[in-house]
Amino acid sequence: MPAKLFPHSLVPALVLFAALLAFQAPALAGPPKVELFVTRGCPYCSKAKAYFDAKGVPYTAFDIENDPVANMRYQKYGVRGVPLVIIGDIVIPGFSTAEFDKALAAAGKAAPAQPKMVFGN
Repeated sequence: MPAKLFPHSLVPALVLFAALLAFQAPALAGPPKVELFVTRGCPYCSKAKAYFDAKGVPYTAFDIENDPVANMRYQKYGVRGVPLVIIGDIVIPGFSTAEFDKALAAAGKAAPAQPKMVFGN
């Protein structure tokens, strides 16, 4: 007689446990990754940093004037001007708190296959 790996009463419990884990996965993922490409003298870059600081959203700021690697990454997006804000997979050139809010709200949802470019106000 072959050995039983799982008793029949344990299978529904395992299925329920797996479903609960899948449901909680976005909540366990944590805050979205936020990156700012900035320059020192840019007033809108300062406003973007202040916006994320006020919201308590952690971010990484890259000074494209003093960091050649950051500048190369910035240039790959094909945009001009700063700040360039990346929230999860959403790319936002310029300063727009409305676009930042939308991107932060959407960060917990399923990510699209390709990064989206959003042009703010």
